[in-house]
Amino acid sequence: MSLNPRRYDVRELRRIADAPRTDGAGAPRERALRQPNRNRAEQAARSAAFTELLQRQRGKRLNGGGTADRPYLTAIPASPAAEREIGEWLGYLVDVGGHVRARDALAYYGELDWVGDDAVAALRRRLEGFDAPRRDRPFSPADHRISLVSIVRIASCASDQ
Repeated sequence: MSLNPRRYDVRELRRIADAPRTDGAGAPRERALRQPNRNRAEQAARSAAFTELLQRQRGKRLNGGGTADRPYLTAIPASPAAEREIGEWLGYLVDVGGHVRARDALAYYGELDWVGDDAVAALRRRLEGFDAPRRDRPFSPADHRISLVSIVRIASCASDQ
């Protein structure tokens, strides 16, 4: 004899579906659902962002199809999209490394010619508006790659106008 769900009240079926299944001793009968691997998801997102960056560096999207010159970010674009990107990026820098390391990272990006001197000065002034970090650790190469992607995204906001 099989059960026919059509003979049950919808509310009763919903209640049964929400109830945890247990064996006679009260322990869960089934294994919990596996959570998605966030590390893999983050790696995939970073990989996609890095691929986008490489395309922009090769000039396919930045500077109207020409070559991408350094520094990538010479001035802060005046657009809401750029402000949002800057806020997220600087918030990330401060959250990971703190204010001092974030300032040092901006100087480092200036030395690498990722960011122009005027843009570094403007970004440094904005750092003070961020709260104390949740973590305080040195930046890893992955953090610098995220920064490069963010810099190119901010620069692309100027080319989109």
